[in-house]
Amino acid sequence: MMGRTHAMLGISSLWLLTVLPPQVITANWGVLATCAALGALLPDLDAPESLLKHITVGAVKPFLLPAQALHQQLGHRGLLHSLLGWSIFSVVLWPVAFYGGWQPWLVMSLGYGSHLLADACTKSGIPLCYPKPHIYLILPRAWSLSTGSLAEEAVFALAAVSSLWLLLSQLKLLS
Repeated sequence: MMGRTHAMLGISSLWLLTVLPPQVITANWGVLATCAALGALLPDLDAPESLLKHITVGAVKPFLLPAQALHQQLGHRGLLHSLLGWSIFSVVLWPVAFYGGWQPWLVMSLGYGSHLLADACTKSGIPLCYPKPHIYLILPRAWSLSTGSLAEEAVFALAAVSSLWLLLSQLKLLS
């Protein structure tokens, strides 16, 4: 799937937080949406043309060198698209919970998980139990999505509407 679809699905995954009592979520929903989108983009850091690779902060592309190194060492859809990669990411990011609170850490991990679920719905699937080479698919291959297809465009549109609805409802603009 394309980066923009992953980002929207990451933000849409924040619906899971709405089952919690409202007073539990103390972080700004805009910050949470940003963290979820970032978490949803990180598994593709190993892709030859990841969206994160091109993000510029000031005059610096902070993800460029890690993206190139990860792609060269791991290739695409390897370690970063597995439960092991998700676990490593969550542990490495654990200090964020101490400095930024548990909620940004949780939603980055949630966004990461949404990426794995989304890619498991594509024809390429994911190596969920990496380093074992078996590829896992959620949908039957005939129903699996192709990157850039009309079906993915529909998923993007639904995720965008879902994300907008969530954020507006949390801002109490839909009450």
